Amino acid sequence: MKKIRALAYTLVLALAILFFTIPSLRQAQTGAESQVDPETVDLQETDQVIDIGLLQYMDHPALDQIRQGIYDGLAERGYVDGENINIDYQNGQADQANLKMIADSFVSAEKDLLVGIATPAGQSLTNASQNHIPVVLGAVSDPVGAGLVKDEEAPGVNATGTTDVSPLDQQFDLMQAVMPDLTQLGMIYNSSETNAEAMVKDAVVEAESRGIEVDVKTISSTNDLAQVAEQVAQDNQAIFIPNDNSIAGSMATLIDVTDAYNVPVFPVVDTMVRDGGLLTVGLNQYQIGRDTATVIADIIEGADPSQYPIKYSSKMETIVNLDKAEELGIPIPQEIVTKAKDMSQREEN
Repeated sequence: MKKIRALAYTLVLALAILFFTIPSLRQAQTGAESQVDPETVDLQETDQVIDIGLLQYMDHPALDQIRQGIYDGLAERGYVDGENINIDYQNGQADQANLKMIADSFVSAEKDLLVGIATPAGQSLTNASQNHIPVVLGAVSDPVGAGLVKDEEAPGVNATGTTDVSPLDQQFDLMQAVMPDLTQLGMIYNSSETNAEAMVKDAVVEAESRGIEVDVKTISSTNDLAQVAEQVAQDNQAIFIPNDNSIAGSMATLIDVTDAYNVPVFPVVDTMVRDGGLLTVGLNQYQIGRDTATVIADIIEGADPSQYPIKYSSKMETIVNLDKAEELGIPIPQEIVTKAKDMSQREEN
């Protein structure tokens, strides 16, 4: 019996190791369908297999879509994981200690290129690299404010990448189109996420320019979210959520509270609308990944990161959750419904 248990344990351990070491299996877990068949790719000729360390801040569908976009975008440029490049994908699980440990291990392993998905991952990689290894930033809202580059047009350091800045003017146009009497707006973000803080500052300016009074509250971790959300929901007509990765991963907690008060949530990421938000206009996360892949491929082919401008994505989408609108009793104007993508459950049924 002991031998059987030992054999079973060994088998489970072997499968776990296999899962975390085979790139193709990891890629299949992104939650986003690949749009590129690696078998049809004309591979770029390289002197050696290029070793890439890919660090993702946490598990979340939006970040997973960015990652899938990176794989697909690289394949379209002729770089396929397991062929002429090797992508060592690691997930920090939203833990700063994990992020630092992984970033340090990438540097110790002397990777040829480092890629970080979301601001905290980018910060960990640039801190560890100390300008010795090129760093590509994926979906960093404020690369200058986060201290990752000196200037967006000419970074001045061994790092560049893509930004996921959302169009706040269009976001507020949508909010006021569905809530024309909106005068009191709550905002919640994690105080440790510099990307979210930067967006909230800009959102406050945008709101006040429209005569909307703003109530900003912060959380230090998702453990605070329910309590803070209840306070904000009690005092405001609606809640705006910036590109906050920790809240994105805890939307169920937020929506449980806001639904109880019949208060709509306006996030800036499409997957957060699917998870209970009302609507947004923002960037396509998969496209951000593809844009990031363009930066990676250009650097592989000789581009200088210090002189490579931060790349902005231009593919915007209007996203609505019609189930949530019906549940909250908020009519969505037909002109919005016509152009928007519905991410409510009815789309899947």
